[in-house]
Amino acid sequence: MSIEVTPVIEKVWKPFTRQEDFVGLPDEVFEGFYGGAAGGGKSDVIVMLPILRQFHLNANYHGIVFRRTFPELEESLLMVAAKWYPYFGAKYNDQKHTWTFPSGAVQRFSYMQNDDDARQHDTAQYNYIGFDELTHFSEFQYIYMISRIRRSEKGLPVIIRSASNPGNIGHSWVRARFVRPFKQGYKALYDEASKTYRIFIPSKATDNPHIMENDPNYINRLRLLPLVEQKAKIDGDWDAYAGQVFFEFRSQKYPDEPANAIHVHPWFQIPSWWPKFVSIDWGFDAQTVVYWFAVSPDGRLFVYREYTCERKHTKIWAADVQRASQFDGNLQFAMLDPSAWQARGEENLIWMQVQDAMGEIPVRQADNDRIGGKLAIHEVLRYEPRPIRYVPKEGYKNETYQHVFRINGLRAAEEYRAMFEPDKPELNLPKLQIVEGTCPILIDTLPQCIYADAPSSGKKAEDVKEWNGDDPYDSFRYGVKAYESLVDESSQYNEELQKKSAILQLAGEDMYSFYRRMEQMESQGGNVDVFRPRNRRFP
Repeated sequence: MSIEVTPVIEKVWKPFTRQEDFVGLPDEVFEGFYGGAAGGGKSDVIVMLPILRQFHLNANYHGIVFRRTFPELEESLLMVAAKWYPYFGAKYNDQKHTWTFPSGAVQRFSYMQNDDDARQHDTAQYNYIGFDELTHFSEFQYIYMISRIRRSEKGLPVIIRSASNPGNIGHSWVRARFVRPFKQGYKALYDEASKTYRIFIPSKATDNPHIMENDPNYINRLRLLPLVEQKAKIDGDWDAYAGQVFFEFRSQKYPDEPANAIHVHPWFQIPSWWPKFVSIDWGFDAQTVVYWFAVSPDGRLFVYREYTCERKHTKIWAADVQRASQFDGNLQFAMLDPSAWQARGEENLIWMQVQDAMGEIPVRQADNDRIGGKLAIHEVLRYEPRPIRYVPKEGYKNETYQHVFRINGLRAAEEYRAMFEPDKPELNLPKLQIVEGTCPILIDTLPQCIYADAPSSGKKAEDVKEWNGDDPYDSFRYGVKAYESLVDESSQYNEELQKKSAILQLAGEDMYSFYRRMEQMESQGGNVDVFRPRNRRFP
């Protein structure tokens, strides 16, 4: 559709070509996304859209535009509206952050910092919902607000319009929803689930004649940024960012996803007999962050407590941790940041001070394998079963088993046999569960993890980018790696027990095979007394 820019609007604020394309999207396109490089006039067009479309002349119009936090709202959208809306007779209510036009039409500005904030709009009805800097929001916040948009009368549409640069916590889902299907944009995409259309309108700083005229050195200043930032902010390159790391994390269940696609569990009292442990990322100027973990009988990992502090001496926060843990029951150990073993000129090393405060609870050095830790987190977040294993078409053959055994030994032969056993159903997915109401900082931190700017940063491309405030991620990573090692230890014990049991069953039929297999098992390191768990606390 084309838009009619009336003389009064043109005198106040005139859109340039890309903005006109975005504002002029037909109402049949339910979701419109305007994005790409910095300087594309995104905030202005989101704020001025109701004026350009003349919604403000209809008494029944009610719209809302979001930023993620109130400071962001105050510094951007509210300033833009205050600059232009008074020309159209609008009056501002600074308590409700609403502009009311002479017709009675209302344009509201709000922020939505957490996922639960979306539910505050349960009873509201909006004709127009706008998101400025959409990549600052979670997918749940965006999807949930779709349900709040309703048609109040024929003369008013129901549309969602958003704008953003690449990057930030929502990069992956925004790119997947709007950009990846057709990177060039300007193509209406049909959504089978919602029976609606969405479209991407790309923008660059060079599209904005006001910036090019008033600040011609703007792009040159952007070229001082790291290469990945240049590609994103100058070229609007959505592929420059690898995007959000833990895209599978769900603090709220999305529509049309499995019932188990959720990582926050309703609150319950962790049983005292469940094995438990603690992870600690310590700091003084930086945060000290502690998480408490429990392992359920079905092998799930529950995070049930969170502790943070800054500029507290080790003995104080370690004593806090000990006091918080004293009634938990069956607390096995504490995993501590490896840097606590470094000499820092103090009489006792940090880990010694922590151990003194923790008493009988042993303090262990955490595994700081960043890549391995990230992969371990992906595994505990996984809520979909693994693909069905490959099975050779010819089927199981005993002669093949015997051949593999003679050439490569018992382990390889048993691996061959296992290929034909049906997969055991994974009934404990996802393995990670955060107890509701106990770890708000962790829930807020995981979606903020984005990939490092390799190779210029010196980090591997698959690593998580370090940032101020990533201490909760590091502590959590230590805990998940500890859980992974416990699971491996338990699995090895069970595997060797099953092997020995199978060998014993052969003794009555073929003593020669029995002795050969026992010798083979011992030669491969199976001489451990597998009938006794290596760690009685984690059998």
